[in-house]
This record gives sequence, C-alpha cells and structure tokens, in this order.
Amino acid sequence: MIKFFRKIRQNLLSEKKYSKYLLYAIGEILLVVIGILIALQLNLKQENISNQNKIDKYLSLLLKDLEKDKTGVLKCIEFDSLKVENINHYIDSNGLMLNNSTLRFATFMENFTIHNTTYNSIQLNNVFELIKDIEIQKAISEYYSYAESVRDFEQLELNTQYAYFLDNLLKNKRLVQFYHHINNNDDSIDLTVEEDNLFYGYLVHFRDNSNAELKRYNTLTIEIEKLNTLLERYKK
Repeated sequence: MIKFFRKIRQNLLSEKKYSKYLLYAIGEILLVVIGILIALQLNLKQENISNQNKIDKYLSLLLKDLEKDKTGVLKCIEFDSLKVENINHYIDSNGLMLNNSTLRFATFMENFTIHNTTYNSIQLNNVFELIKDIEIQKAISEYYSYAESVRDFEQLELNTQYAYFLDNLLKNKRLVQFYHHINNNDDSIDLTVEEDNLFYGYLVHFRDNSNAELKRYNTLTIEIEKLNTLLERYKK
C-alpha cells in the first residue's frame, strides 16, 4: 500500500502536476489524521469498556457486602428487641424480681459488623473516579460513614457502661451462681434492695440504649435498600 501511494506521488511530480500533487498530499494527510482519530476512538472505547467492567466487578462485590450487612443488622434488631422485652419485665416488676434470661441478655451485646473490604478497595484503587454518577458516589460514602458511626457507638458503649456492669456483677457471687444455675434451678431471683439499687440503673440504661440502637439499625436497613437499588440501576 505504501509503495502504491509512493508511485502516485512520483508520477505526479515527474509529470509536473503540482496542483494535483498538492491535493493528493492534503488528501493523504487527511487519511492519516482520520486513521489516528479512528485509532484513538477505538482505544477510548476499549478503555471505557474496561473501566465499566472494573466498575461492575466492584459494584457486584459491594452488593454482596451490603447483603452481609443486612443479615447482620437483622440479627441485631432481633437481639435488641428481645433484650428490651426482657429488661422491661424486670423494670415492670419494680426492680426486685430478676429473671435469668434478663440477666443473660444484659450481659451480652449483638455487635454490628461492617463488611467494608470492597469499599476500602474502591477508595484505594480510585474507582470513585471512574463512577461518573455523583449520586452513587455520595450514597456509597454516606452509607459507610453512617455504618461506621453505628459501630463506633457500640464500641464506646462496650468499653464503658458494660465494662462497669460486668465488673459489679462478677463481684456478686449470688448473682453469678444464679446466672450459671449453680445451687439454684429457678428462672428468677429476688434481689436485695442493695442489689436492686446497684443494677437497676444499668438495666434501664441498657434498655434505653437498645431502643436507640434499634432506631439506628432500622435506619441502616433503609439505607442498605436505597443503596442496593441505586447500584443495581447503575449496573444496568
């Protein structure tokens, strides 16, 4: 092909057809430019396809993480609902009758675990720059920011009030034995006034804290559903 065009140029020059040669040269330049533009367009198309595949891969993984988060949140909702119900039984008894299941619920927390491996990878690999939809970027960032605030609140609670409660509980041999059904097979125990004064405040606090957590968990489930819908729509 190159020899063919070279021969045309030589013939035009030898015949001194300079005007035709000029037109030919311009035409050849245009062909080269068009060829470059086509090549650039193809490269851009391939790059866009590659970027979209990368985005789809990360969003698919993100959807799986959200499904795990939703499963964990529902477990937390179930646990805290039962916890509130059991502690209310104690509160309604004027604080003098403690049920074994109430004590057990008081000593445990169902902690929310964020599955954020994909989100961290998205940040690390600058995938946000490839996602052109600002609404998607904002929704992802806001969800994980809120989820982290829920987790951080739980950790703060675990490191403060629960630590004090468990420390006082372990000092009370009678309640520890009741907790483990040692020398007592009853499902409930009458507290002394001193024990009631000590533990009533903790249990009311745990009840109120669980109610507050239930509100946050319900908000999380709503945010998960919203983000799920956005990601599924963007992938299509």
